[in-house]
Amino acid sequence: MFFELAERLHGRLAVEAIDLPGRGSRYHNAPLRRVSDAVGFMMPLLRDFPHRGYALFGYSMGALVAFELTRKLQEAAGALPAFLVVAAARAPQVPARDDPIHLMDDQSLFGELVRFQGTTPELLNNQELIALLLPRLRADFELCETYVFREGDRLPFPVYAFGGHDDETVTVADLAAWSEVAREGTTCEQFRGGHFFINQQAGVLADRIAAFAEEAIHPQSSVSGTTGNG
Repeated sequence: MFFELAERLHGRLAVEAIDLPGRGSRYHNAPLRRVSDAVGFMMPLLRDFPHRGYALFGYSMGALVAFELTRKLQEAAGALPAFLVVAAARAPQVPARDDPIHLMDDQSLFGELVRFQGTTPELLNNQELIALLLPRLRADFELCETYVFREGDRLPFPVYAFGGHDDETVTVADLAAWSEVAREGTTCEQFRGGHFFINQQAGVLADRIAAFAEEAIHPQSSVSGTTGNG
């Protein structure tokens, strides 16, 4: 689902996509079930970044991983990103409101997959592929639902939080709460769509990210607040 976003950023920003175990080029590896394991996996991949400016983008589960990855970099005195973009994700200190999905049986878990509306009908009707997907989906939910937020210093850069107007799992208040873990200048914005609004809004999202990068390179003014957009 990130291909269109990467294509729209081509020529403006260099995009480095990271496949966690259990997906993409690492599909045959066992999926990770704890945020700390995902952070530990990604830390060595950032070794080359001290020599160039960079930002982190995390969608849904990826937002939580990106946040904790940044905290780990702070602790290790590593080169920090210029900013963090998160999408379809509650701020890390906001508690979950629903029962744990990773403890559901396969039929109920499949129902959650349908509810999130991020999977094509062709895939939903393919029982063999669904049987392969569900264990990885369960691991993703376990990674998020076993996470425990710890108090710490605010991130020393802005966070840009995006969500979908129709996302029942992430409200505008959940997005605005990212301002509690980052410095002044953090913003949130909603687009038309649900949890996977990126499928309809990749172009707008790419424009926003490119503008943030330009502002980080040539800072002129900071903007804060909560807005709604289409």
